[in-house]
Amino acid sequence: MENEIIENNAENFEQKIYEQSLIQTELLEKQTKMVKTQTILISVFMLIIALALIILSIQIGGVLEKANSAISEVTTLTGELSTILKESNLVELLNNANTLIESTGTSLAYVLEDMGEALESISKLDIETLNGAISDLQKVVQPLSKLFGK
Repeated sequence: MENEIIENNAENFEQKIYEQSLIQTELLEKQTKMVKTQTILISVFMLIIALALIILSIQIGGVLEKANSAISEVTTLTGELSTILKESNLVELLNNANTLIESTGTSLAYVLEDMGEALESISKLDIETLNGAISDLQKVVQPLSKLFGK
């Protein structure tokens, strides 16, 4: 009987070991599927990142090319502007313009002063006396014009 119990226990033990090994096998298969899925997802993700980096590097290359072109144009324009400034003697030109403005201002001041004096002289004229003198002159000139036939 003891042998029977031991055999029964051994069979039960073997059965339990077998069942546990089946459960472990199922779990290992599930784990393997999960690892494969994770590997596929990570691969897809890495591929997307690689494509994004390639596209970004292409765009950056275009931007850098345009930036280099713009820098080249700015350098050329700076050189041309420097040449123009050296050849035009801008400081001398501005000094001449300043001198011209000063002399024009002085001349204008003299003209305005003379004009003021002329207006003062005109305002001092006696208009009635002037009209009388013109009338007297007309009376004197009228007989002379008849004499000459006009």
